[in-house]
Amino acid sequence: MTAFWITLSEDQFESDGEKIALGSIKLGNFQEDFHASLSHWDQERYRSQWKEALERLVKGEDKSALVTSMYDPDKANFITWWPLYRDGDCVLVQNQLLFLAELAKPFSEAQPYKSVPRRETTTEDGEAISEWTIDLSDIEEFLAAHYGSMR
Repeated sequence: MTAFWITLSEDQFESDGEKIALGSIKLGNFQEDFHASLSHWDQERYRSQWKEALERLVKGEDKSALVTSMYDPDKANFITWWPLYRDGDCVLVQNQLLFLAELAKPFSEAQPYKSVPRRETTTEDGEAISEWTIDLSDIEEFLAAHYGSMR
């Protein structure tokens, strides 16, 4: 049983006047569907970003993120993404709305990882932040199965 994957349908539908693709992410026993906006990125751009984000972790970076709903950062209030934090052979995953107005520096599509915040485990109110742990080897298996070998 695969412990990690992220997918995006080729199909599109309209919701509130916006084109959307249905996606899904699996983190161990947890699975969640999501709506990826196609107003700024197409499906191929999402998949390309996911490959890049996951390869960063495999190559040793300690932070990355999977963007699951991207809007034009010059006009949008937020984007939806899953920050990834490498800790040895494990990856800790959170789900987050990244509020662009709260960033110290403007969000860069070319270097989105510079906007990944420091990992927090509790909110300002002391509530636990939902977090999932997956093995780095699960990410390596996903990359090999969907994108071929990295080497």
